[in-house]
Amino acid sequence: MSTMPSKEQLIADVENTVKETLAYFEGHGQSTKARVDRWGSWDILAHFIYYHHATAWGIASAATGGPPWPLPMNADGINAVTLTLHQGESFPQLIAQLRFAQEHLLRAGRSAQDLDAPAFRSAEGNLVSVRQRLETIARHWRGHLDALKAAGG
Repeated sequence: MSTMPSKEQLIADVENTVKETLAYFEGHGQSTKARVDRWGSWDILAHFIYYHHATAWGIASAATGGPPWPLPMNADGINAVTLTLHQGESFPQLIAQLRFAQEHLLRAGRSAQDLDAPAFRSAEGNLVSVRQRLETIARHWRGHLDALKAAGG
């Protein structure tokens, strides 16, 4: 029987994955022409911002006994709005925003007392726990980084 990772393990995984991913985008990620489906590296980097902030907001709300953070629409809709919002911003600008969001996320994650408390409510009404959000952030960033590296040769 496997045990669930501790809060410290989840946060360390997010921290390590984000550091590695941002290092890629500070270097080769800015010049690669690799595409994953219809997205290039700028698109991938830009879409992380909303989810990082929203995860921090949801975890902070859960930690204070508040409601789960409501996602206003499905992921495709959120991604489209996020990319439009950040249009024209440079890689360094996006990276700076993500570093700021990462500080908030880590602070919120460390303050979480109940990893099973709901942090998100999807547009369809599904609840997502603090634990699930932390696991998803690390897995999502890692998946995009691996896919970009594979597409870039």
